[in-house]
Amino acid sequence: MSRAYATEATSQKMEPIAMDIDVLRAALLAHRRWLRQERGGKRGDFSLVVLERFGLPGVVLSRAKATGVQFLNCDLTGAKVDEVDFFGANLAGSILVRADCRGSDFRGAYLQGTDFSEAILTGADFRDGSLMVNVGGDTKPAERNLVETAQSITGMNRANLEGAKLHAAVVRKADLSGAILRNADLSQADFSGSSLKDTDLRGANLKGCNLTGAMLNRAAIEGAKLDGAILKDANIFGVEIERANYSELDLSEAIAVDDSNEAATRIADLVTAHELWVESSGAAGARADFSGLDLSGVDFTRRNLSAALFVRTRLRGTKFVHAILDLTDFTKSDLTGADFAKSDLRGANLTGAILHRTKFSGADLKVQTAHLPNGMTREFAVQLTGCRFGETDFSGVSCDRLKTDPGIPAGIVADDAFRALFKRPVATATA
Repeated sequence: MSRAYATEATSQKMEPIAMDIDVLRAALLAHRRWLRQERGGKRGDFSLVVLERFGLPGVVLSRAKATGVQFLNCDLTGAKVDEVDFFGANLAGSILVRADCRGSDFRGAYLQGTDFSEAILTGADFRDGSLMVNVGGDTKPAERNLVETAQSITGMNRANLEGAKLHAAVVRKADLSGAILRNADLSQADFSGSSLKDTDLRGANLKGCNLTGAMLNRAAIEGAKLDGAILKDANIFGVEIERANYSELDLSEAIAVDDSNEAATRIADLVTAHELWVESSGAAGARADFSGLDLSGVDFTRRNLSAALFVRTRLRGTKFVHAILDLTDFTKSDLTGADFAKSDLRGANLTGAILHRTKFSGADLKVQTAHLPNGMTREFAVQLTGCRFGETDFSGVSCDRLKTDPGIPAGIVADDAFRALFKRPVATATA
């Protein structure tokens, strides 16, 4: 059921009180008359009003005062909310698809699950801010109602944010795919985990912007300012970085993964052919060779990649959960943040691999015995020589022998039994 409240400051605390729906309708009508400069018009003031689950598609709130308003799970599709004071507002779960939000003040607004898809947000201000209210002579932050929302991310796909002010804004895990951000100020903002695929960032200011884990695939970036931008695990496939302006930019931990359907199909076909090769003992299919590719973030969960080649492959954040990877070659690959939980890695070669924050919890790292064509057998221990460890999780692994450098490395999470294996010499083969 839809509910409307106004928040009243008292000497003790702020209490939401019911607002008569007719009063709300009258306020909207008076505001519309005010915009038209008609008799009886009055600028709408919805400051600190709480509206929950209201259907208000196409509502006209242009230039209204709505400081601290709470539109909770409301439908504002196609609304006219341009030049509105939404400072400190709570718009959780509300739908503003195709809404006109030009020049509105969203500083300090709470936007969990808010959908701005295809909205016009040119010149809108999304900088940080904090709404304080006076209660009984004391100044305190305005209360914010918490509600369940259909989605947790903020949706701004295909929105027009040209010239928007997002300095120091926190917009984590938002969907801005296809959005227009020309000449917008994103300096010092936090867009970590957000999708900025196919966005127009030409001339935008991204100095010091946190884009950790963001997807920037095919973003237009000509003339954008990138000094100090954080691109750790950011996907920059198809981005012409050389067309941006910067003097200091670290691209060493950025990734470039083709996310097209065609690329996904190629990878799936290689895996399918490899699984056939394994099942037929080489009589059919083909051994997969992913050497030198960037497959960061790809999901290989539960696939059979036994004896596949991943030499010098970028596999940052790649998932190998429950995968079969015995005798697989990961020599000198970047496995930062990769997940091998409960995988079969018997006899795998990880020589020289980067294993920062790599998760091996519950994996099988025991020796693998290979049966050779001449009837002999050969044992292969997991090879960890020359690896770069750092917060590497070996908790709960099964392991009986390792080929390692002397001494227990720093930067691993493991029980005493696994650590002790680093002290033992290993024979390279037995017959």
